Amino acid sequence: MRSEVGYVSEKARIGGGVTIGTGAVIYDNVEIGDNSIIGPYCVIGEPVADYYLGRSQHEFSPTRIGANSIVRSFTTIYEGVSIGDSFHTGHHAVIREGTTIGQNTSFGSFSETPGRSTIGDYVRIHSKVMLSENNLIEDYVWIYPFVVLTNVRYPPVGPLERTHIKEYAQILSHAVILPGITIGKDAIVGAGSLVVRDVGDERLVVGNPGRDVKSVRDIKDAEGRCVYPWRDHLRTNRGYPWQERG
Repeated sequence: MRSEVGYVSEKARIGGGVTIGTGAVIYDNVEIGDNSIIGPYCVIGEPVADYYLGRSQHEFSPTRIGANSIVRSFTTIYEGVSIGDSFHTGHHAVIREGTTIGQNTSFGSFSETPGRSTIGDYVRIHSKVMLSENNLIEDYVWIYPFVVLTNVRYPPVGPLERTHIKEYAQILSHAVILPGITIGKDAIVGAGSLVVRDVGDERLVVGNPGRDVKSVRDIKDAEGRCVYPWRDHLRTNRGYPWQERG
């Protein structure tokens, strides 16, 4: 159907209490969970190239956005994406086909994933992050602004290599991760670092090229208190499951 909100396919399944903003486009085979908000001029279920090239009669791959999600204006989510409940984006985010995202994850303004990646629960991807294709990002990871993940060691020859970021790791602003790298559980990659080899669990890596300098447990605040692993020292209630349990 077409209306003042833009275009909503008759083959889309829109849950109860969903708000769709002006100019939004919702394609075939899209499912949007209850009480979600789709902001102005978003595109949900954007077709892949074959649709525009007219190579065959296009059948849209299922696209799912979970309940209680907020997709802010000018965001594009391609067909074949599956997203859990309570997902939030900033503005102008791009999520390409074949991506799976867990629940309670956020994806910042002007950030992009080229697709075919898995992103876990409670992941925080800040603004202007450029992920690569074929990532595995586990639960509770933080990725800060202007981080770049790469996946081809000899571009454009290939092949694609997977970046694996394990749970609770943090990648600080302007860091670049070279192809095929694994970042360990609770590890920290310092701001502006170029990561050229795997990072172990609970290790701090800084510099260009990145150097392993110490355990994250040796990082202290101004009062001399331990601050990492961060989940053990978090003072602000950010809605994580262990905080909700008391």
